[in-house]
Amino acid sequence: MHSFIEILIFLALGIGVQRWMRLPAVTPLKLNQFVINVTLPAVVLLNIPQLAIDRELLFPMFAGWLAVAMCAAAVMIASRLLGWRREVTGCLLLVAVLGNTSYLGFPMVVTLFGNSGLGYAIIYDQLGNFVPLAVYGTIVVALFSPRDEKISVPLVLRRILSFPPFVALLIALFVPLDYPRWLESLLSYVSLTMVPLTMFIIGLQFRLRVDPHDRVPLLLGLTIKMVLAPLVVLLFGWQLGYRGEILGVTVFEAAMPTMVTAGAMAIAANMAPRLSIAMIGIGLISGFVLLPLYAQGLQWLLAF
Repeated sequence: MHSFIEILIFLALGIGVQRWMRLPAVTPLKLNQFVINVTLPAVVLLNIPQLAIDRELLFPMFAGWLAVAMCAAAVMIASRLLGWRREVTGCLLLVAVLGNTSYLGFPMVVTLFGNSGLGYAIIYDQLGNFVPLAVYGTIVVALFSPRDEKISVPLVLRRILSFPPFVALLIALFVPLDYPRWLESLLSYVSLTMVPLTMFIIGLQFRLRVDPHDRVPLLLGLTIKMVLAPLVVLLFGWQLGYRGEILGVTVFEAAMPTMVTAGAMAIAANMAPRLSIAMIGIGLISGFVLLPLYAQGLQWLLAF
């Protein structure tokens, strides 16, 4: 099991390299491509077949969709009450709604809950977070970006079906495979790169800057993402009778701070880019404080 100290070390390495070494600007992009195309598919293929496939696996997916819907509604209400600019509303509809459930979520789940919880985290990430990113995120950019973006069903489907971890998830769920020993070993070795690479990449892109006029949207955005979302999912799962690891990991994933990809979408669409960067950086710091406390509280409350 990866320790919390190891996560902090690799994060600090990324921050240090960003600050004191002059790496090519494309370095984070290239490392991201390796993680998306190689590491995450290996993690999915290794862990999903170990899950008992039953109706319980639908819960992380529906919980993710519920969290997206409730957070988006909260952002719209706050925007209406506080009179936010259109681009601020569009930005928060991405960065206060979609969480960092893979790059940060997977290592934190492994560290704080153990490998047994990783399968539930993968289901939440791919079906409850990535699918909304592809569908909902595309719609938000089209509606709120000052640029001319057009939505099309083929575009949305192409984004979903060409995402390597999602393809790996479909294979793991629907194609019965009995891995040969060499392939299982290979997947295991590749999966070991998840924690160091993802934390290093986050460190390379880490920023802490807050403009005065962004402070209220930032505070409300972090509260919606890291307090409202897990609370809604906890109450939803509790009411349905879920307990134990599946509920704990699902609530924990719902509490993840801003997804880096969602922030990148907001920046690319010119929707309050400085607010996006601040949400990612300060959200990450907040996560390192809150998430271990959440994990302890969930394990006590749900007795697992």
